[in-house]
Amino acid sequence: MEAIQVTKGGLVVLMYQGYLKQMELESNYVLDINDSTVTIGKPRLFSEPVNKKKIRIEDIRGFRKVSAGSMLLKTALTVGATLGTYYTIRNNGDNLTSTQQLLYSTGAGLVTNLSLKLIFPDNKIKHQMKHGWKVMLR
Repeated sequence: MEAIQVTKGGLVVLMYQGYLKQMELESNYVLDINDSTVTIGKPRLFSEPVNKKKIRIEDIRGFRKVSAGSMLLKTALTVGATLGTYYTIRNNGDNLTSTQQLLYSTGAGLVTNLSLKLIFPDNKIKHQMKHGWKVMLR
């Protein structure tokens, strides 16, 4: 059996059985883990976390750990494409106004962001309990 360590503060995608037995998908940061529940939400620096949700471990049907490197790579590619397009248009787009240059570069950034979401989906479940994965606490 393979083990994947998920710690507090780590970003995870969880597929779990909801209140009415429907499957739900939630992606957020791990705030707390105990022997029966996982609490996920968006931490905030000077106040309580938002979008907190407590999920029973027995209801989890699948999960995926999201690495900080993949999030950083997506952000860097999006920012790079936006800025690269802006400076390319600015240096070579003599017939365009500043507003048009800004709009084209923003459009390029949005297209890059959407393309990355299609190529590397955030909500894809990698490990499912029906394939032998188990939640173990240490």
